[in-house]
Amino acid sequence: MVKGEIAIAAPVLRHPAAPSLPPPIGGRLPVASPDRFSSIAPIYLVAAVIVTGDVLGNAGLNLPIHLASIFAAFTAVLYAMRRPREALALALATIAVASSISAYAALHPSSGKDDVTRYADRSPITIEGLVARPSDNLPGIVRIYVAVASASIAGGDLTPATGTIRITVPAPARFEIGDEVRATGAIRFPYQLGDLGEFDYRGYLYRNGIAATMYISGGRSGAAITIIGHRNLFPATWIEHIRRRIGDQIDANLAQPERGVLRAIVLGDRNGIDQSIRDRFALTGMAHLLVISGLQMGLLAATIFAIVRLITGCFRRLTERGMGNKIAAAFALLAVAAYGVIAQDHVSTVRAIIMVAAYTAAVMLDRPRAVMASLAFAAIVICLAYPASSGDAAFQLTFAVVIVIVLGMRRVTAWRKKWSRITAQSPPPTVGWIMWVAWFIGASIAVSFWAMIGTAPLTARHFNQLSMVGLAANAVVVPIIGLGATVIGLAGAGLCLISTPAAAVPIHVAGILIALGIWLAGWFLALPGSWMRTFTPTWLEVSLAYGFIVLWLVGPTDDKFASPSRLRWIAFGVLAIVSIGDAGWWIAQRDYNRDLRVTFLAVGEGDAAVIRFPGSRVMVIDAGGSFSGLDPGETVVAPYLWSRKIMTVDYLVVSHPDFDHYGGIAFIARNFRPAEFWVGPEPGHDQSYAELLGLLSQMRVPRRVIDASEPPMDIGGVTVRCLGPQPGDIRDNDASMVLQFAYGPWSFLFTGDIEAPGERTLIASSNAAGALRSTVLKVPHHGSATSSTDAFVRAVDPALAVISLGYLNRYGFPSPAVVDRYRALGARVARTDETGEIDVDAGRDGIRLSTWREDVTFERRFDPP
Repeated sequence: MVKGEIAIAAPVLRHPAAPSLPPPIGGRLPVASPDRFSSIAPIYLVAAVIVTGDVLGNAGLNLPIHLASIFAAFTAVLYAMRRPREALALALATIAVASSISAYAALHPSSGKDDVTRYADRSPITIEGLVARPSDNLPGIVRIYVAVASASIAGGDLTPATGTIRITVPAPARFEIGDEVRATGAIRFPYQLGDLGEFDYRGYLYRNGIAATMYISGGRSGAAITIIGHRNLFPATWIEHIRRRIGDQIDANLAQPERGVLRAIVLGDRNGIDQSIRDRFALTGMAHLLVISGLQMGLLAATIFAIVRLITGCFRRLTERGMGNKIAAAFALLAVAAYGVIAQDHVSTVRAIIMVAAYTAAVMLDRPRAVMASLAFAAIVICLAYPASSGDAAFQLTFAVVIVIVLGMRRVTAWRKKWSRITAQSPPPTVGWIMWVAWFIGASIAVSFWAMIGTAPLTARHFNQLSMVGLAANAVVVPIIGLGATVIGLAGAGLCLISTPAAAVPIHVAGILIALGIWLAGWFLALPGSWMRTFTPTWLEVSLAYGFIVLWLVGPTDDKFASPSRLRWIAFGVLAIVSIGDAGWWIAQRDYNRDLRVTFLAVGEGDAAVIRFPGSRVMVIDAGGSFSGLDPGETVVAPYLWSRKIMTVDYLVVSHPDFDHYGGIAFIARNFRPAEFWVGPEPGHDQSYAELLGLLSQMRVPRRVIDASEPPMDIGGVTVRCLGPQPGDIRDNDASMVLQFAYGPWSFLFTGDIEAPGERTLIASSNAAGALRSTVLKVPHHGSATSSTDAFVRAVDPALAVISLGYLNRYGFPSPAVVDRYRALGARVARTDETGEIDVDAGRDGIRLSTWREDVTFERRFDPP
């Protein structure tokens, strides 16, 4: 940090008569020097380059570490040559490079000789280590975080090891910080399925310092975990005991869902919040009320400040010496610090503490208070303490919303000042009070409005939803939960450390307020059109949206920081041109596409494919089905569709009623309004499949039973034939729907899970020699040895064989003999477990093949058959 910046913002040259205001973000700077760059407060420049470097590291830019050293050396040379402007620019570039290197390193950790990453993925190991963080108590499971001290292959001698492993065990289980544990199980390293729009699970684990995971359950042979000792770690153990005491008091006095919400806003523990409650607040634009953010911290600080200031006002000498505000700020800072310590080191909590601490410190030191400078300081500290944080959605949302609120309220304040001048002409005695009440209500609504505007682009990007009632909902519910329940709940938390009976009253009151807030959130959600789904905007589109927002907010007001109108019009023109070009490109891709585009999605052990026909019609064939509790329709298929600007599906197809094929179909049906539902004659045996059919019937989606008797169909110039099963065939896997898509000289064959008998039937029922021959084959039954017989492989003779399967799956798919069989005929074999998503674009003149993973991405043109 640059010397002297404890004042939060460096002084800016201004006219003697100008008010003491913080430097604006953008717009004209009222400085005497013509050098606008050097007149910007250093804290803004440093924050900008550190965040930029962090973003570049998140984006995968791998810069050599010696580059920063070279830049630093040249910076020193330029300063020695008395070239301060160039030296400053190069110094900032040095900081950006260093920041990018640390961010990249956080997401691509190197493996030392003692690191747990030296073991093979999914290999059984035994580890000993220390519980280093608070456990996560989720429905049915508990997650503990173990700093490994030693490890070995299960049954071997333990040797020194390093790294943090997240271990998942069945509930109920109780682990404390400082517990020494021994665990045996299969180690798992972060793995991405590899699909466009997929959540960055690997990055999430690495940002949180987690090198690997392990699952301990009764159904896993040899898996076990035991506590072998305990160490008191000051202050972590002491803080954990306080958290546990507060949590036990909340649990004893409240039932769900109020209990889970109060634990979230007091302790930062969101694990007890039911998914329905999360959805209720998220869809109404109030998800921020369920985390400890700047809102709660700010309201707590303001409440403590007001109370202490009121008390100090009773002491005349303190007031005369100007100590009232300083003492109140000090108490507010202590309260916020205590709140943060109890709530642990979540990024949103750290960011809020830093901002409030910086602002209150400025009050105590009689220095200019600038919210933007506090925000910049928070960004610097977080990116330095937690490299790669800029890739986290919470980081992006919290900083974006604060910036937009601050800039937006600047306009509201300018309007208030203008209105005050108008109404200051001999007002009646009651006007003053009316104006203050109106200003308070208006300010609350304005803050909600700017928060909604500030979060909208990122909410669309990360969650594919927009709240239409967020403005009204926040204005009503924030005072109830954000202020009332939070402050009263914290008072109860403090009292429970002194007297548990005394703490029961404020905890019950907080619970009543939370119940009211939950009911109101449900009421707002029930309103027609309360929320809507959106496609996934690209980062370019997110940047364009914020560009327009900032351009609007830094427009002329009554103050002296108005942006030049010419510059604003130029910026607006550039943004408009880029926006029109972007929209035109997507319209051409979405509605005027001339290729047949087939995407085989990586959904683990299951099948899922998206077919985009020439024109704009879309078909989804299967949607995977995970037995781990995750819905691949929600986590993989839907994000892919939204990322391609697809909001409706014309044809929803289930090849056969096995869960690994239909498990994600329900989510697609609810969110993409399918026009038709295709299903084979096999009725299915699972209750979940019956529920899926009931859902589609309830939605009045027309259902078509498709078998080999179905005449060929033309969809966008593509001939679609159903080659199997034969009418009335319900032989489990062999009753899978077999579809062939022909477009010009190219053809695609989807075979579901047919096995050897089904393949023989398919060959025998083909009306003409070569009818099964296809350019691209979706290999039957995930490459199982019971399928892909030699006769079938020769009948299809594919140029590309795509195998959809799970990474290191327990079934041993694909069979090596099956893979060799395809390769022996000259077919290229592509596997979703190795390459991730597989895209095949077929045009009239060729086929382009690409995959998700950069290290194995390939492109190849096939000659027409």
